[in-house]
Order: sequence, then C-alpha cells, then structure tokens
Amino acid sequence: MWIYVLISIVIVVLAIILSIYVIHYNKFQVAIIKISEAEENISILLDKKLDTIIRINKFIEEKNEEKKIPGVEKLDKKGLNSFDLKKELDKYNKKIIEITDYNKEIIFDDDEVAILDDLNDLNIDLLGAEKYYNDNVVIYNKLIKCFPSNWVAKICKYKIKDFYSNEKEEIFEILKQ
Repeated sequence: MWIYVLISIVIVVLAIILSIYVIHYNKFQVAIIKISEAEENISILLDKKLDTIIRINKFIEEKNEEKKIPGVEKLDKKGLNSFDLKKELDKYNKKIIEITDYNKEIIFDDDEVAILDDLNDLNIDLLGAEKYYNDNVVIYNKLIKCFPSNWVAKICKYKIKDFYSNEKEEIFEILKQ
C-alpha cells in the first residue's frame, strides 16, 4: 500500500516539475520568436536606410563633389552584423544632417527633400523596432537570470542577448542586483 502512495507522490512531483519546465520553455519560445521578428524588422529597416543614405550621397555628390561622404557604397559589402551596421549608418546619418542642415549652398529639389524625409521616417521606424527588440530582450534575459526559468536556460543552453542601446543594458544590470 505504501509503495503505491510513494509512486503516486513521485508521479505527481514529476508532473509538477515537467509542467514548470514546459511553462518556462514556452515563455522562452515566445521571447525568442518576438526577438527574431524584431531582428528581421531591424535588418529590413537597416537595408532601407543604407539604400536611402547611398541615394542621398549620390545627389549630394551631384550638387557638390567635395561634400560627398566617402565609403558609403562600400558599407553593404563589409558583411557587418546589425549592431555594427547600425553604428556605421548612424555616423553617416549624422554627416548627412551636417551637410544638409548646415550648408546653405546646397539646395535640394522636392524629390531630394522627400528622400531626406524618408530617411527621417526610417530613423523613427528603427527606434520603434529597436525598442520592441530591447523590451523583448529584457524579458528573455530576465528569464535566463531568474529561478526556475534559469534551469530551462541552462538545459537549452540559452545565452544572454545584447541590447541595441546602453539604456536598456543599464536597466537590466540594475535588475540583476
């Protein structure tokens, strides 16, 4: 009789452990899917931003050869990851702003102004995509650090993911403590 009670208790405990594992595994899967979705969106937006910057650089070159930003065309052949590509594109974006806003000798027609507006819209879209990515990375990284989901992370060999901005990274470091 006692053996049946003991076996029943073991089965119940195993069922509870298994259900906890499945719940936390599913939380990881949801976070991974959202992060992958955000990474894809960011990649598409970064490609559009690169194409837009190349187009802007070409009409800057047509208007004033000296103001052309060197190296933009080679950027897509470097094989950079999204984090590095974003940093490079932000540098070129800053140079474009300096050229377009502070050089009164370069006058742009309506089509060129529309392309400059497209660049601003892409920057806003990228900020939104990065926020979505960072918010989901915070969730994912918390799952890796917190009990009992950290056991699932160890079993599945999940690693901490990087953020797109230092702001979220600092928040995560505070939450770790």
